[in-house]
Amino acid sequence: MTIPDKLIYRWGIVPLWLLLSASVYFRSTIPIDETRYLSVAWEMWLRGDFLVPYLNGETYSHKPPLLFWLIQAGWWIFGVNQWWPSLVGPLAALANLLLTRKLAEKLWPEQAAVALAAPWVLIATLLWTLFATSIMFDILLTSWVLLGMLGLLEVVQGDERKGWVLVAAAVGFGILSKGPVVFLHLIPTAILVAVWAPRSIVFSRWFAGLLIAALIGVAIALVWAIPAAIAGGEQYANAILWHQTADRAVSTKIHTRSLFWYLPFLPMFLFPWLFWPHFWGSLRGSRFFNDNGLRFCLVWLVSTFVVFSLLPSKQIHYLIPMLPAFALLVAKVVVHTQKPRLGGEWLLPVLFGAIGVFLVYLPKVPGLSKLNWVQTVQPAWGLSVLAIAVMLALLVWIKRTLSVAAISTALVAAIFVGFIFFFRYAGPAYDLQPAALKVKSFNDQHIPYVYVGNYQGQFNFLGRLTQSLPVLSAERLADWAAQHADGYLISLEKNQPSDAVYLLPHREYWLVFRRAGQAADVKPL
Repeated sequence: MTIPDKLIYRWGIVPLWLLLSASVYFRSTIPIDETRYLSVAWEMWLRGDFLVPYLNGETYSHKPPLLFWLIQAGWWIFGVNQWWPSLVGPLAALANLLLTRKLAEKLWPEQAAVALAAPWVLIATLLWTLFATSIMFDILLTSWVLLGMLGLLEVVQGDERKGWVLVAAAVGFGILSKGPVVFLHLIPTAILVAVWAPRSIVFSRWFAGLLIAALIGVAIALVWAIPAAIAGGEQYANAILWHQTADRAVSTKIHTRSLFWYLPFLPMFLFPWLFWPHFWGSLRGSRFFNDNGLRFCLVWLVSTFVVFSLLPSKQIHYLIPMLPAFALLVAKVVVHTQKPRLGGEWLLPVLFGAIGVFLVYLPKVPGLSKLNWVQTVQPAWGLSVLAIAVMLALLVWIKRTLSVAAISTALVAAIFVGFIFFFRYAGPAYDLQPAALKVKSFNDQHIPYVYVGNYQGQFNFLGRLTQSLPVLSAERLADWAAQHADGYLISLEKNQPSDAVYLLPHREYWLVFRRAGQAADVKPL
């Protein structure tokens, strides 16, 4: 790697991260997850209660509080606003990139080029890129998983005290980020140490250290959990100390999927690197199993994938914390191998071009063309991606190869463009701010209203509501409507009704405001 290349790879990741992070200002807060988590942070802020999360007046046991604390820390400094929560995810993503580079330095200390390239691979691994700017828990959790993996390497390389401290911190703050799921990301790799360790391990000492670090990490989390359990009451205590973990791991009906559900998504998750012929050509000559660092990455990647495939509850973002292992593996394999021949490098420009053509003709694609927002899509979106494809093709033509930096820049630019155009066309179906402000106006004017169906806190923060939003089931609706003839009914419905006084598209459904007199017409999802 030449000196200019080293400078590009060392510092160029910052403007690339800034470009990706800037996409948050072109999109609305996405329901239901992002709006719900903002509402939890908002209600904690209103209550001045930083122990027990609340959602619409009820204790919220589904997630621990670290993300909410980080949001409130920014509000304490800057005042309550919507831009700071949008930066928490990108800042955690930056930590992911820096820790991935640090991990590469520990794995291959004599190969600086690998450490420089690894964050570039991660920032352009599609699943990671799509969630890097979200107000969710997985990117934050990934930072602690990376810290824990760094601790395991420190122990193996001889600095046991520092290593186990890092593991303990990773466990503790990982639990505070997303619960005990952090163990599922760390423990399999730690248990399989004999497969990847570069020297013999005294197993009794290793597992004793691992146990002590895990217990210290749990103790860190209990510093919050025990007072929160006492303050939140018996039901909340049972939920955070047992049921939220045990029920989801064994008997959950939430997001239940088949054993092989993740497999068909892998090409999308790991795009574009799985479609880069240089990666596969380099992999054949990498002497894979003779490299301790590559074995470490493979154990981390495969063990995590297997564990999460075995669990009944599956969501695509659950796999995000394993993606740095894939980025490290790709960076190590491709950096020091011979450049490929001209022919294979055309695949990625062709794929980007195919995506651009697909977007140009999106309004005519069967099935998708039925969506309201798809009918408004203009060719500019697809043409922008086609322009990126043309630039990639020119690089292949001129340099006869594609670099990691070129591919990463193309992918991040395409995602940035994608966010802008997607929310230009589909934005009204994801923006609940107008509806939230209408609810706030009801509160300000003391107009009775009720949400009918399953409410997930979508309006509380967006409308800066200072009181819980009333919610009723459809069975109790008639009685409420009879007592509040001047009131309003809010519901999420599949079909567009004709009797709405206010109507808002919400994804593929409709958010409907009706007069209480039309209670019999409400058909909530």
